[in-house]
Amino acid sequence: MRAVLQTYSLRRRLVGLLIGVVALMWSVSAVVAFRTAHAEADELFDAQLVQVAETLLAIVAAGQSPHVADEMAEHQHAYQLPVAFQAWQRKDGRWSLLVRSSEMPDAPLMENTGFDEHDLNGELWRFFAVDHSHSEYRVIVGQHHAARYHLAGEIALHLLVPILFGLPLIAIGIWAVVGRALRPVNAVAAAVGGLDARHLAPVQVSGPLPAEIAPLVTSLDALVGRVAEAMDNERRFTADASHELRTPLAALKIHAQVARRASDETIRGHALDQVLSGVERMTHLVEQLLTLARLDPDAAGNLEPEVDLEALAESICAALEPQARRAGQSLSLEGDGLVVQGNRWWLEVLLRNLVDNALRYTPAGGRVVVSLDAAVRCLRVVDDGPGIPPAQREQLLTRFARGADVEADGCGLGLSIVARIVTILGATLVFDDGLARPDGGLGLAVSIRFPPLVTMSKP
Repeated sequence: MRAVLQTYSLRRRLVGLLIGVVALMWSVSAVVAFRTAHAEADELFDAQLVQVAETLLAIVAAGQSPHVADEMAEHQHAYQLPVAFQAWQRKDGRWSLLVRSSEMPDAPLMENTGFDEHDLNGELWRFFAVDHSHSEYRVIVGQHHAARYHLAGEIALHLLVPILFGLPLIAIGIWAVVGRALRPVNAVAAAVGGLDARHLAPVQVSGPLPAEIAPLVTSLDALVGRVAEAMDNERRFTADASHELRTPLAALKIHAQVARRASDETIRGHALDQVLSGVERMTHLVEQLLTLARLDPDAAGNLEPEVDLEALAESICAALEPQARRAGQSLSLEGDGLVVQGNRWWLEVLLRNLVDNALRYTPAGGRVVVSLDAAVRCLRVVDDGPGIPPAQREQLLTRFARGADVEADGCGLGLSIVARIVTILGATLVFDDGLARPDGGLGLAVSIRFPPLVTMSKP
């Protein structure tokens, strides 16, 4: 069952995150601006309190206290906060009230000069008191803290209004910019969606790609290349296999028809023998095809750290000894122990195919030698068969390829399977001249060199 992918809009997420970050930054900026404006306002209004207090003190000291209220009303600026005041005179060691504003009580609000904050009628006020240096006069002025906060709030509101009106415009701009930036992603998606499964080709996108997307396209191209190569191999394999199977099947049909129609027992027996021989060849071909199919899909199987190749070679030679004996051939194993890293089944298939090929193509009375050399980590299978010219040896690694003028039974898949296993194991395969024949010719030698053992650390 196909898994349901959970998707989301990258464009919406980016726009939301960017707008959120912008709004957060603006909010923090507004808070900082508000606190800064409030601190600056406090300094300005404190300076105003000092100025007003000194002016009132000069008026009171000049004996003009009845005109204080009128002077305050006349000189009150529209942008200044209202100021409450008290004027006191010390007589006989006691303070007596000369004049006050309506907000101020009859009792003194401060005992010392300077700034002070405390509640008045349940509300917070800021006061400043100053004494005359040459007389017994004191002036106390104050401002309501709420007025200061109100002014700071108006400043903050004036800062936030542009943000509230500008945020939608910024959101539209971010939406457009993000959409433009994501065009290459849409182009890549369209290019991948337009790939033809029957004719895979690299992803084609016009124009340069962002550095963040280029690795994805490179990986997709590599995957497409591997899939295309695998599909081409499967097509060629299917075509070659169908061709190789068609000929023996046709021969089986002909021999079966001859056996059915023949009235002579000798002819019928010969035809049936040919049918059995054809079935045997077909069985060998199908087994080789299945082996090759098992090696093709995924070569990343678990490798054993140490496989005794000498023990495997002994078991393979023992299993194929009856075949060599029936053909009058000599099969021998030489050399010392060789331990390699790999998959035991793969190595068994490799050895069996090499020895079986050598026996099949070596004539009666010939020799096949399997040698192991631990010093150079090399496996060699040599024979004194018909041999292969150097120019034709590389062709033996292709599927269904056989040497020229070869009449022995075979399907041409043995060395192809060997080459595939050698590639998986990271080894190298080399063809060379084999053993000398009585007629002066040379057989074929197949050498496989294995990489050094990799020491695997224990957990």
